[in-house]
Amino acid sequence: MKGSFIGFWRGYSYNIVKMFINQFAIAIFGLTLAIATGKTENPTLQLICSAFSVLFYLFLIYTMTWEVGASDKIRVDAGRAKATPWRGLIMSLWANIPNFILALLIIVFTPVAVSHQWAGNTVAVAKFIALFIEGMYTGLITVEVAGNPLNYYSWTYLLITLPALLTSALSYWAGMHNFRVMSLFGLNYDNSKPTSGRPNMSGREKK
Repeated sequence: MKGSFIGFWRGYSYNIVKMFINQFAIAIFGLTLAIATGKTENPTLQLICSAFSVLFYLFLIYTMTWEVGASDKIRVDAGRAKATPWRGLIMSLWANIPNFILALLIIVFTPVAVSHQWAGNTVAVAKFIALFIEGMYTGLITVEVAGNPLNYYSWTYLLITLPALLTSALSYWAGMHNFRVMSLFGLNYDNSKPTSGRPNMSGREKK
């Protein structure tokens, strides 16, 4: 177990770190948009910009994890590696460890924050850091549910990790099966030139 744990980290640490760096970069971008749109006092515009930031973040995860899955497929087909369908999810779990820690602190200490100042301070700091490194969700978690914005509820900070986990799992599986989302829209890729990365916009396969 320990050997496989260390082996996984050695094999995919670059992708895991890159995944978190992408999150941090898009978080700054999303936070900047949230601050700018907040000054306009237009909640709809803030929601749209936040949704765009989240979708862009998920797109980056999709493209990166798809490439990892496609690369692993080559090694699996050559008999150099064992097929592991959930490898994309595991990578994302690793990359989201900071988010999980912050969410856990918020969930655990929120119930006692009213009666203990240190707990309230812990929750406040954890929420501040969470909003900073997950800033792309800033606009979305201001939506009110049951009379309170989503960022009022402690479980929200765990909930916002799910899109990245699901995208990583599905995109890795898609890469392992050489399936591209663009194909759903009739855009086929020329598999004879895998390094070009350019879609066939005609919607027809090249002969």
